Amino acid sequence: MNAQSLVISDLENIVYGEPSASVLTTHATVTNTSSAPVTVSVEGGHLSGAPVSANYYFCWFVCYSAIPVANHFQIPANHVITLAPGQDTSVFAAYYEPQGQVAIAEFEYCFTNADDVQDQTCVTITFDTQNVGVEEVFQATGSAISESYPNPANKEAKINYSLNANWETAEVTLYNMLGAKVKKTALKEKQGVLKMDVSTLPSGMYFYTLNVDGKSISTKKMLVTK
Repeated sequence: MNAQSLVISDLENIVYGEPSASVLTTHATVTNTSSAPVTVSVEGGHLSGAPVSANYYFCWFVCYSAIPVANHFQIPANHVITLAPGQDTSVFAAYYEPQGQVAIAEFEYCFTNADDVQDQTCVTITFDTQNVGVEEVFQATGSAISESYPNPANKEAKINYSLNANWETAEVTLYNMLGAKVKKTALKEKQGVLKMDVSTLPSGMYFYTLNVDGKSISTKKMLVTK
């Protein structure tokens, strides 16, 4: 996110849902933090992961018809919202229609000052119908980790984790098929998303383990492809 006059908040960046869901959605609040009025337009586009049969659209003052992910679209110039200094609006919503497909679909939405195109804030939104139930990790009473996503991964793998209330030290250790330790990452927060760089790893199957206070809690598989 490259925030200037426009700040995006209250946004759920990763949305989980069943492939059979008719639509997945997330909302955001857009705030003008400058001392002058800002006229805001929005541009959205597909980044990666969504099958060609899926659709997406968004609302910004008006709601647009669902279109195939292969298309890139922009709100017409007359569809803008002017925010006074310090004013916010929660009319933005992004939608994804998975059409029964299992995928991790990433989209980017950019909010731009119509009078100064350099004054722009962009956010990435992921709709995940592959790792259904990952959000349950964040509701766990004990320590837990999710399946990695995307899986397979070729640049970066993300792992959701949650630690028990009394944890002192915690780490995630990655092993190759031979059991050799490849990476070890200390966890600093009680709950969050671990982003693991796998871009330099050879293709193959790996295992990652959550260790809390010296005890192995859970081990899961990760596939790396090039």
